[in-house]
Amino acid sequence: MITSPGAKVPPWRDVRKLEVAAQVLFIFLLALAVWGARLEVGRSFIRQNIHLDWSFWRQPASFQLTALTWTVDLETLRPKLYDPGDSAGEAMIAGLFNTVKVAVLGVVLATLLGLFVGIARLSRNWLVSRLALAFVELFRNTPLLVQLFFWYFAVFLQLPSGAPGQPPIRLFADLVVLTNAGLALGGTVVERFGRLTVDGGVQLTTEFAALLVGLAVYTSAFIAEIIRGGILAVSRGQMEAARSLGLTHGQALRLIVLPQALRIVIPPLGNQFLNLTKNSSLALGIGYAEFLTAANTVSSQSFRSLEAFTAVTLGYLVLSLIISGLLNLVRARLHLAPV
Repeated sequence: MITSPGAKVPPWRDVRKLEVAAQVLFIFLLALAVWGARLEVGRSFIRQNIHLDWSFWRQPASFQLTALTWTVDLETLRPKLYDPGDSAGEAMIAGLFNTVKVAVLGVVLATLLGLFVGIARLSRNWLVSRLALAFVELFRNTPLLVQLFFWYFAVFLQLPSGAPGQPPIRLFADLVVLTNAGLALGGTVVERFGRLTVDGGVQLTTEFAALLVGLAVYTSAFIAEIIRGGILAVSRGQMEAARSLGLTHGQALRLIVLPQALRIVIPPLGNQFLNLTKNSSLALGIGYAEFLTAANTVSSQSFRSLEAFTAVTLGYLVLSLIISGLLNLVRARLHLAPV
């Protein structure tokens, strides 16, 4: 039947009204499911005599983890150095700070290394492309926890101690100094108690350095394949046009192809950044005090496991939402269609 112009469409045939009705129905069913789940969880807590008690948040933490440094004073909301006399909540915030630190540095290192390996995968040099392929297959096909153990026990703990018979590894005119105590950048090498150590500069503990390197290398293997796919998605004519204008292969890649490829790979890159942030919780295996480690210690001392790990879940959720929001901002600035 043909509807004449201006004729009123019945509601059950109006597509827009049907779509709105479907969304309202979905929200109603979702709210009903949440309400039912809340009732069931409440009944389960009563049956098992579980009572949520968040007072542990203000109780003294009374433990010292060397990696815990900066936290936030919950009274004044100002940053301060962590002390064992601080509250359990401030101890968990110090762990969250370490997680953020690992995530930010890991994202930067993994992106740079992944970009380098991804370009190497497309190299016309057979040896370079095969070495890049071996790197990708090795690190993306072995468990991350095993890799962290490797970097920690087989690499960083086996470095020289700085004793007279085991001098530290000094690179780039002492800009980088490696010992089994960690990695030092930009410090001054001094002799102290018969050992060569580093004074000043940026110093990373062994656990932190192993975690950072492990996360960056593991994630870069995935990023390399994403970068390779993004470059291949750019039309070959772009490279040929750039070369016809007199640009070298490197200039054409850097100025023409890569900017277009990076716009394409932003969504999958975001997934890898989220994975790296969440994978930092594996630091528990090598003893680095990040968010989960701090929460686990608080849980062991206060016996409030449910509350502590609920806080951990919400913390990781907030971090993930922040990363997603930042990537959406970047995508909006580049005028890309939302995915």
